[in-house]
Amino acid sequence: MILYLHGFLSSGEGHKAQWYKKAFASLGIEVLVPTYPQSSPEASIAYLKTIIEHEVLLKPTTPTWQIFGSSMGGFYGEYLAELYAVPLVMVNPALDPVPIFEQNIGEYDHPKTGEHIVIDEAYIESLKQYITPSAITTPSRLLLDKGDEVIPYEFAYEKYREVSSSKVLAFEGGDHAFQHLEASWDEVRGFIEDCS
Repeated sequence: MILYLHGFLSSGEGHKAQWYKKAFASLGIEVLVPTYPQSSPEASIAYLKTIIEHEVLLKPTTPTWQIFGSSMGGFYGEYLAELYAVPLVMVNPALDPVPIFEQNIGEYDHPKTGEHIVIDEAYIESLKQYITPSAITTPSRLLLDKGDEVIPYEFAYEKYREVSSSKVLAFEGGDHAFQHLEASWDEVRGFIEDCS
C-alpha cells in the first residue's frame, strides 16, 4: 500500500495523486490519497497519523507500505517516513518550507474543501517542529524538476544526493507540477517493488 500526500492547497483529487493511483492499480497496489486538513501543521500531522494508524497499520493485507509526498506532502512525508520507519518517494518536496511561507503570508481558501487557512508567524513557527534536519534513514527516492518555479530544487538535492539509501532523479526543465511522471515511472515502480 502507498499513502500519497498532496501539496499545499491541493487534494487527493490532484493530478499526481490520481496518476499514481491509476498507475499502481495496474500492478495491484492500492494507493490511498486522502485530502488532509491544512489549517495548521498540527492538524495535518494529526489527521495523517490517524489515517496511518486506522487505514494502513490495521489492515492485515498491508505487510509493507510506503509514503509518497509532493511539495508540502513531501515535507510531511519526510517526517512521517522517519517516524514510522517506512520508505519514501518525494516529488519536488518542500523540505525547507519556512522561507517559502514567509514570502506568502496571508489568508487562503482551499479550492476543493473551502477550508480557511491563515499563514502567519504562528503557522510558520509550528512548522518548525516537523522539520527533519538530516536525510531520513529509510530507503528513499527523490524526484526533482530543476525548473520548479515554486521551490528551489537545490535544497532537497543537496540533502539527499550523497545518501546511500537514496537515489535522486533531477530532470532538466519541468516545473512545480512535475512534468516527468512517465520518465521517472520505471525507477519509481522498481523502487516500490523492491520495498514490497
